Amino acid sequence: MAQINDGLTFGLDQFKFNNQVLGYISEEGLAWGGDKPEKVKINAAQVKSGPVKIIVKNNGTNVITFKLIQLDGPHCEAVMGGKTEVNGTYTPPVAVNLEGPAEILCTSGHAIRISKGSLSAKLSGNINGSEVLAIECELEILASADGGAGYTICPPASSSAGA
Repeated sequence: MAQINDGLTFGLDQFKFNNQVLGYISEEGLAWGGDKPEKVKINAAQVKSGPVKIIVKNNGTNVITFKLIQLDGPHCEAVMGGKTEVNGTYTPPVAVNLEGPAEILCTSGHAIRISKGSLSAKLSGNINGSEVLAIECELEILASADGGAGYTICPPASSSAGA
C-alpha cells in the first residue's frame, strides 16, 4: 500500500553515509539543528519605524547529530574511518572527519537526500548495565555546488493504483 503524503515526516528507518547503511542509532534518533541565518539591519536616521533594509550576512548551517550504538568494525569505519582487522578488532584514526553524501529514509515514506556533508565523530557515553557506549556523530551539510540548500526532502512515492 502506498503511503500518503500528509506533510508529516517522522520515524527513522535507515540512515546512509557515503552509500553505506549505518547501524543502530540510539532511540533519540536524529536531531536537526545548526546556526540560524545572520542578518544585518540597516537603519536610517530619517526612518524611525524600523530598518530600511536587511542584508543576509550568512545563511546559517544545518547540522544533524545522532549517536551510533552498533559499534562493530564496519559501522565504526563508516563514521570514523580507521581499520577493522580480520578478527574484528577496530582501530580508529587520530583525527575523524569524513565527507560524502547522506540519505535518511523515514517511516513516513519521506527521503531526505544530502548531496555532501562533513561527518565528525567521537566515542562517548557510559559503560554500565543500563546504557551502551556510543559514537556521537555530527553531520554538517555543506554548500551545494548549485547554490541550493544542500539537501532535498522527497515525499512518499505516490501510487495511482486504486485511484
